[in-house]
Amino acid sequence: MKKEFKLFSYLVTDYDINLNKIKYYDILKYREDDIKKMKKQCSTKEEFSEALRREMMYRFWSKAEYELIIRLTEDGRVILRPWCGCRNPDDVEIDVSDRTDFDWVGFAEKHINKRYGNEAKVDIYDQLTYGDNWTRFIDFVYNYHHKWQRRKVNEI
Repeated sequence: MKKEFKLFSYLVTDYDINLNKIKYYDILKYREDDIKKMKKQCSTKEEFSEALRREMMYRFWSKAEYELIIRLTEDGRVILRPWCGCRNPDDVEIDVSDRTDFDWVGFAEKHINKRYGNEAKVDIYDQLTYGDNWTRFIDFVYNYHHKWQRRKVNEI
């Protein structure tokens, strides 16, 4: 009996400069071979978690192309707009308050310092490490059966 596998993908929200819109971005696309090498190099899950954290920081932390401005309105709505690369960010901004895939209100409250206004700059790494997302991300990546492991599972 063949076992069904989930796609190797993990979606975050990002601005696509080519489409001029904020959309989901798969941070694991084309990374399966890199993750495979990292898994083989690390002997424990904690070691793997630290290696992957360093890789995600290198790729997505404080890089302008992966940053968004998050704004919390007076009525509690959460608005996202591009940080750079957009001529008119007000036309591209989206309201993410009603999305159920991520706690945008809690995320905004954590990152916005009211002393400096009602906006903050956030990036993909911030989304990955918010709340228990990092633990769920590590569990997904570490326990995922890659192409090279599927043959073994399907042969059983």
